Amino acid sequence: MEDFLYKYLKIFYNLPWPVKRLVGCLYKLLPKRMKYGSFYFAYNNRIRLFSSLNYEAACKEQQKILLNQVNDAISHVPYYSHYKRCNSMEDFNELPVIDKQFIVRSFHDFINPGTRNRRIKANTGGSSGTPLEFFIEKDISRPKEKAHFDWYWGLFNYKSNDRIMMIRGLPLSQNRLFEYRTIDNVLNITCYKLNSQNISQIAREIESFRPTIIHGYPSSLKILTVLLETITFKNKPKIKVIFLGSESLTDSDRQYFKEFYNAEVVNWYGHTERLIHGGNCPAANGYHFYPFYGYIELLDEWNNPVREPGKEGRIVATGFDNRVMPFIRYDTGDLGILSENKTCECGFTGTTLKSITGRSQHIIVLSDNTSVSLTAFIFGQHLDAFKRIMEMQIVQERIGEIEIKIIKSPEYRAVDEDSLAQTLLSSVDHKIKIKFTYVDELTKTIRGKNIFFISRLN
Repeated sequence: MEDFLYKYLKIFYNLPWPVKRLVGCLYKLLPKRMKYGSFYFAYNNRIRLFSSLNYEAACKEQQKILLNQVNDAISHVPYYSHYKRCNSMEDFNELPVIDKQFIVRSFHDFINPGTRNRRIKANTGGSSGTPLEFFIEKDISRPKEKAHFDWYWGLFNYKSNDRIMMIRGLPLSQNRLFEYRTIDNVLNITCYKLNSQNISQIAREIESFRPTIIHGYPSSLKILTVLLETITFKNKPKIKVIFLGSESLTDSDRQYFKEFYNAEVVNWYGHTERLIHGGNCPAANGYHFYPFYGYIELLDEWNNPVREPGKEGRIVATGFDNRVMPFIRYDTGDLGILSENKTCECGFTGTTLKSITGRSQHIIVLSDNTSVSLTAFIFGQHLDAFKRIMEMQIVQERIGEIEIKIIKSPEYRAVDEDSLAQTLLSSVDHKIKIKFTYVDELTKTIRGKNIFFISRLN
């Protein structure tokens, strides 16, 4: 049902508040099987199966799922059709490593042509500056994500009736400062308009809502928290856990949030492509990569596995459970350092990364000195024009002004610039000037990695 209703989400958000509250309350009463479908429960069964297996048996089960996914792609997806069937991990390792730019150039070759009625369009801005449009699978991808995060958050004693304060994602309807979402018991706080003039009003709303969970981008929560430090709470919310994703979390920010909110801080690694998921556990701050979600490889620059603890490698991912547009041996553009700990106090045995780089926290400054997370401003918008942009880079040299450098694809249209400008400007109440520049190449790191954001502000 969620996939059917998703296309009407914008209409729902624009309904009058009393109607929206009623619809949300009624939706909450529906049974999970009606809301999420059968795969929600199938995936929960998979988690329980893996939890009952020892390490060797779990590896065999993961390989079985992996090879099943790969062989389905070889049978149905044009790009993989000329590869031989994989009967072992040795066969799998012969498959090519691909990246976003390669998929953008050969987009239709990666789609299963017999799945037209099961496709759901998705896109990502790309933390490295390479946008990507792709398809997830109807009645599979979203139920899986819901089941997985119900389980993962449950490791930290999250309950379905917990009040969640969220600071991430798209601008709120009519550019509100905050908005209550009945369906998930969520108070959405804007990522786009936080400043010293309105923080008292936002603080009163938080105080009234009494959240017990925070879900956000690290950079957006940092902006909010710095402002909240200037406020005296009558009854400061009692937060039990803070869930942070989509960006790297520094040790200093982790400690800062922990002390200010007196709460456990959890950071995870994932992406819109829904290929792999790694996260902190209740016992440690490393990133466990859960074998029932997807398959991770850590490879060096010659595509050899990185097996020595403390060494850095490229995060390469193969997703499970997408027969519409499978991503196999997909270079995420992110780097990770292999953990020295092969087993964890929580009982996890498998791939754990000590740290992950490539998902920096970036902040742009508007004309009124309001700070805005670039993750929210760009990545949270899921703009349609992304699919016609090969690469892009944001440069800020003066407060209230940015330059967006773009390498166009052949399909890029003049109206795409208008659409980008209108959406981005409206999200921040036109408190920034945007200059578009079209180039043939962008500044890169010494290792050839895209530099998405360059700030020359003091």
